[in-house]
Amino acid sequence: MTKSVTTSRYVPAALAAVVSGGLYFFSTGLEGFRPLVWIAPLPVLLISLRLNRSAIFVMAFTAYVLGGLNLVPYLARLVPPAVLAGQMFIPPLAFAIVCIAFRDAMVQFRHMLSFLAFPIGWTAYEYLLSIVSPHGSAGSIAYSQSAFLSIVQIASLTGVTGITFVLTLVPAGVTAAMYYRERRLRFAAIVITVVVGAGTLGYGWSRLSSPLPTQKIRAGAAAIDSCAGYFDTTERGKALGVVNAYARLVSQMADSGAEIVVLPEKLAGITEEYSADAFGMMRAAAARHRIFIVAGFNNLGTTPHRNMAFLFSSDGNVAGEYDKAFHIPGIESDYKRGEELLLFDANGITGGVAICKDLDFSRWIRQYGQAGVEVLYVPAWDFKADAWLHSRMAVVRGIENGFSLVRAANEGMLTITDDRGRVLAERTSDGAGITIVADVARGAGRTFYTAGGDWFPASILLVLLALLLISARRIFGKRFTDANSISQKGIL
Repeated sequence: MTKSVTTSRYVPAALAAVVSGGLYFFSTGLEGFRPLVWIAPLPVLLISLRLNRSAIFVMAFTAYVLGGLNLVPYLARLVPPAVLAGQMFIPPLAFAIVCIAFRDAMVQFRHMLSFLAFPIGWTAYEYLLSIVSPHGSAGSIAYSQSAFLSIVQIASLTGVTGITFVLTLVPAGVTAAMYYRERRLRFAAIVITVVVGAGTLGYGWSRLSSPLPTQKIRAGAAAIDSCAGYFDTTERGKALGVVNAYARLVSQMADSGAEIVVLPEKLAGITEEYSADAFGMMRAAAARHRIFIVAGFNNLGTTPHRNMAFLFSSDGNVAGEYDKAFHIPGIESDYKRGEELLLFDANGITGGVAICKDLDFSRWIRQYGQAGVEVLYVPAWDFKADAWLHSRMAVVRGIENGFSLVRAANEGMLTITDDRGRVLAERTSDGAGITIVADVARGAGRTFYTAGGDWFPASILLVLLALLLISARRIFGKRFTDANSISQKGIL
């Protein structure tokens, strides 16, 4: 009898772990069928309501480990084994803890808002991780929805954490509606889920329907993957050969009417010996075509090295320089960290410059929104497999802060989008060298998120703290009452 009970309890748990893990595997990571994320946690959440904490932990942890296996081939090429192990351990641990909290809230408290424990817990985890992680918000499941523009517009109000909250609220609400028998609890779960979901979509549709500013700038982006290997060269001939190849692409884009162009991150290594010649070629191209150029160079002539972007103005001058603020751990550990923004005016439109991984950090890029940037120009370098996802993470920064985006990446995506995240031009880079050109409207500018910053995740943390205090009070209050009752019975 005991064996039968145990089997009836844990076989569904094992199946739930496999099903949820499979749904996460095929919907998250670098590619997948993204709508599955909305239902991925459902099996685990439903079965967790019938299990004890230990069983929930094993089930939920296993599910998220299985889901995370889709990133192992990608990460194994980029990070040390210890870092990979942490990546495979920490998110499943957080998922298991949040699932246990969800079960306790649903079963023990049985409040009409109990199901919010799951979205509150996971949103709080992702936000705290984005603060301490050297990869910023890169691990957020919110980016899985970046192709669904009506959903991700909520980022202009809440930042990326708002997308995470909605994405996890829906399966939690469905679970509550299926679990509760009390009409008021089921009704509350359905109403809250529908209102939040419909409100998110309605806001997105409204924002996408609102008119863009009429002023535009014609922008271009270029990349030559076959030249990417010269990013660390210190040989004059090789470096200048790469710069000359890009100067020819600048001419092509200028012939297509481009007023400003973006070239990739670290397009060539430079030293003091020949940096003036490299810049001279860019300056000549800018002056000859009356065009602005934003180009990334790997400055190997300094200690520490500097991953830089240079702005060449349409009159042929070096009008500004920018140091990358956030570097890839291990790969760029010996690079100087940038601490200043680069702002400029291009044909009446306020522009800014950031480099690749900087776009993974919402708080850094929000400064550009506060500065009134209308178009952000981004030299970048992807790792081929992550090209689409990494480009869309950058696009979400534009939605958050109300600016358009022009991004050029070696071994990745060349992307031009407006401030709502709509793609105006896009191509995958290749060895021969490609370009894209499009008319991009200046962004509408500062959003609610730009003004309020991390007000939403901060509110989530306050709510989470309140819930923990209430839970602790109930638990310890009950223990005190039970102990007092036992004591009184002993005295009697």
